[in-house]
Amino acid sequence: MREWLIFLVALLAYEGSRALVIGNASAAVTNADGIINWEKSSGLFVELSIQQILLNHLDITKALNEFYMLAHWIVTPLFFIWLYRSRRALYPYVRNAFLAANGIALIIYIVFPVAPPRLMTDMGFVDTLAGVSKINLHAGLFSKWFNADAAIPSMHFGYAFMIGVVGALLVSSWALRVLALAYPTLVFITITGTANHYITDSLVGALVIAAGFVLVQVWAMTWPRVRPRFHRIADRAQSPALAGPRTQR
Repeated sequence: MREWLIFLVALLAYEGSRALVIGNASAAVTNADGIINWEKSSGLFVELSIQQILLNHLDITKALNEFYMLAHWIVTPLFFIWLYRSRRALYPYVRNAFLAANGIALIIYIVFPVAPPRLMTDMGFVDTLAGVSKINLHAGLFSKWFNADAAIPSMHFGYAFMIGVVGALLVSSWALRVLALAYPTLVFITITGTANHYITDSLVGALVIAAGFVLVQVWAMTWPRVRPRFHRIADRAQSPALAGPRTQR
């Protein structure tokens, strides 16, 4: 129950970030233009080519749209449940890294809103969710669960990257390792081909997840040296000599 509450608080924190970026739609579009221009100059702007391949196979596009809407919310909890039940000693480390990465992502969402490709129709992108599967993320129930200007980092890919790498390192079967690594690959194709994220978003998503693990590792190395200081301060605060004279009755 405690673990479920921890993840619930993290989800509520993410939802709260939506209110902080409302009204920055113009800034989000400007930042998106900057990312597109950078990708073009770097040779990374291949999103339109990937999407065109999918648009030539609408059945696959519909399947990937469904995968985009569901897998993120199903696979991630199942991964943590499996980790908790089968690798209990490692679970806190991965959970804390996951939460730290989400904290980093929230800061980026707030200070650097970015419009996703599906909103950049003037660049030639097609919103396959709305156009092919008739799913409107900006209205009804879906609007309450998606931050419209949170393209970068892509935590869709970040979560998948974490699941793929950690899963591949922990399972013993080569078939399961291939399956674990195939998951982030499929997520990358999905979020790019459906015009929900840029290539840059996935790269930053992976870096944010890695940063979460680094932060937790640094904290684990630092805390044993810092902890004795807190104990000494607490002991001094409780010392009778420092507590002041007692009131005489």
